[in-house]
Amino acid sequence: MAVPLSRFASGRDNNFNLIRFLAAGFVLWSHAFPLSGTWNEPFEGFSGFSLGRLGVDIFFVISGFLVTGSLVSKTNLRSFLRARVLRIFPALVASAMGVAFVLGPLVTRLPLGEYFARPAPYLYAARNATTWPWGPQYTLPGVFEHLPVPNVVNGSLWSLPWELSMYLMLTVLGVAFVARRATADLRGLRRTILGIAAFSTLGFVLIEASDVPVPSLVNEGFRLLSLFAVAAACFAFRERLWLSLRAFAVAAGLLFAAFALGHALMLFYALCLPYLVLYLAYVPAGPVRLYNRLGDYSYGTYLWAFPVEQWLMQRWPETSQLGLAALAAPLTVVIAIASWHGVEKPMLARKARPVRDGRDTLPRRVAAP
Repeated sequence: MAVPLSRFASGRDNNFNLIRFLAAGFVLWSHAFPLSGTWNEPFEGFSGFSLGRLGVDIFFVISGFLVTGSLVSKTNLRSFLRARVLRIFPALVASAMGVAFVLGPLVTRLPLGEYFARPAPYLYAARNATTWPWGPQYTLPGVFEHLPVPNVVNGSLWSLPWELSMYLMLTVLGVAFVARRATADLRGLRRTILGIAAFSTLGFVLIEASDVPVPSLVNEGFRLLSLFAVAAACFAFRERLWLSLRAFAVAAGLLFAAFALGHALMLFYALCLPYLVLYLAYVPAGPVRLYNRLGDYSYGTYLWAFPVEQWLMQRWPETSQLGLAALAAPLTVVIAIASWHGVEKPMLARKARPVRDGRDTLPRRVAAP
């Protein structure tokens, strides 16, 4: 039976927390290959890209859908920005400080006096507490210098500037079509999101289908924007998008074809991955929803998995890929649990506080969709 997405797209009874946690697990597992000196990840041999890349792409699909919903539902633009800041930065600041001033001093080959005398730890903490627009800093003095992936403290941070850029894009759209108008122009917002999705997806597919070398920055940008914008369009047109098991099976088959054949068939990747994620987020119910009682440990897992794996490789340099993943997973999850309950959840509770300034209030009357 087919059900419109709009029937599901309100409320918190879904599987997004579990899917995000599994996506973070994909990243941890994928990184264990190069970090242990093993460069032949099976999934990458089949699909042409790593399971970690798939995990990051799933994060961007979920963000595109949920953050667009947040933009439309918030009572004012300031509360939308407040929600984004409280979700991203507290855990990111804790991670940057923890790595620079706890992990770094524990593992550096330098004397502590020399480590703290250098500007790099302080720049690492300041720069990686935001990552945007300057990008992350990956190195600390004397840290992880002789590993299979040398000198990289936290390679996972590369995606954060892209994520924050997507939020900025939605903020601009909110100013243009919602917050500054007497009547919110949801039609204009929909058309613009659809245009961004079409443009970025076309660029992504052309890059994948072409044999012309393209800088990785351009390739990553088109792919991530495509997935984010297609998912945003799914929310914008949620009344017209129907979820069904038959469509899920077709989308899964097309996604498999995109993995196996690549090139122009990556169009199916950009269109089918968001559909599959949304179906899995809303349709399966029952015991799978029990995970929501635990919390959202995905962000902490994503932020801490890489430095934990690097630390384990420094302690036990002969560790295999499987051993590295097996050791890193429980340790990283323990840190993620502490991050959720000690930092993220308390800060997210502040989202419920009313914004005193009434400026930028979204209009109550909106144009018909």
